[in-house]
Amino acid sequence: MNVDRLLRKWRVMFLLIVIALSVYQLRPWAGLNLHWGFDIQGGSRIILRPTNQSVSLEDVTSVLQNRLNVYGLRDIRVRGASDLQSSLVVVEAAGLSEEDVQSLLASEGFFEGKINNVTIFTGDDVRVDKAGIRLQKKGNFYSYSIPVMLSPEAARKFAKATEALFPTGSGYLDKTLDLFIDGQPIDSLQISSDLRGREVPNAQVTGGAETRDEAVKRLNRMTAILMTGSIPTKLEIESIQRVSPILGSEFLRTTAIAALVAAALVAAVLYARYRNPDVVGAILFMSLSELIITLGVASFINWELDLSAIAGLVIAIGTGVDQEIIMTDEILRGGSGKQRTKEAMFVIMATFGTMMAAMLPLAWIGAGAVRGFAVTTGIGIAVGYLVTRPSYLAALDELV
Repeated sequence: MNVDRLLRKWRVMFLLIVIALSVYQLRPWAGLNLHWGFDIQGGSRIILRPTNQSVSLEDVTSVLQNRLNVYGLRDIRVRGASDLQSSLVVVEAAGLSEEDVQSLLASEGFFEGKINNVTIFTGDDVRVDKAGIRLQKKGNFYSYSIPVMLSPEAARKFAKATEALFPTGSGYLDKTLDLFIDGQPIDSLQISSDLRGREVPNAQVTGGAETRDEAVKRLNRMTAILMTGSIPTKLEIESIQRVSPILGSEFLRTTAIAALVAAALVAAVLYARYRNPDVVGAILFMSLSELIITLGVASFINWELDLSAIAGLVIAIGTGVDQEIIMTDEILRGGSGKQRTKEAMFVIMATFGTMMAAMLPLAWIGAGAVRGFAVTTGIGIAVGYLVTRPSYLAALDELV
């Protein structure tokens, strides 16, 4: 094998440049720059179905993303999806409990304040003053207060509603300000007598719990709902999946070991067939190149790698090895150089076309695991068709 002539081939040089760019994108010296899915890093995946299918998925996902961010959850991803029958919302996050799912995701979060069953303000009328939020212990009870600023219209409604109330001997009016979320009462606040008939621009939303952890959770939930507003439609829970991060790290370790064993077995089979270490080394190098470039593309587009995506990656690389074996056999059969190249390229194009025709519908309509599998497989196949297969075909003249 003449290495100098091999490196002069532009397809081979193009492959080496793409590999270098992919390595730079992955940055292995600073920890792999990859976005692992929830089944690798651990967490929860919740699939929700909007009851009103006419609403914009972008509006729903935007409110959910903001709500979860305010709530303080980490590694949150919210996106729209489809199952051919209806639109879906997929939420992936670490540290999301069953109670959080019900109160933050399945709840519309429509906030109301009423006096004598008359709505004074909604979530759209209030603005939270985060600097004034307080959590304190009173005896065996933890209470919180959230200062809010009311809109001028809400202040006028408050003045009109309280003007018809009467003070009691305790210094409060005879009716309370009742707070609701999705029609369910959450708190009732007494109204000071000196606020009767006044346009009050400020108010406080209060609550509490017997333990600090529970009080913090309720405070965060209320703050998230007040700051992000209500979801445009009610969401029904389709499914909930949970994975421990320990399982994900163990899976990656096992996968790495299995990949090394598989590479050794493939090398042994290829050597037994061709008795040419250059051909064996080239096929293994192309497989490694395809892996690096596919991961580089996934990193560049911020694509998540979960179990299904890794399965798609394995299929793409395995398909590549099959194609390279077929191309090698075509070249070794003899005949004119142009005819051999034409027949080998036909193998590449036919496989690329059929695989992409199968993956594109899955990537378009799929949700969760199906979409991850289709997209990663499609990226791997495209990398093979555009980069590694042409490079291997160009190098074969120097190898056989």
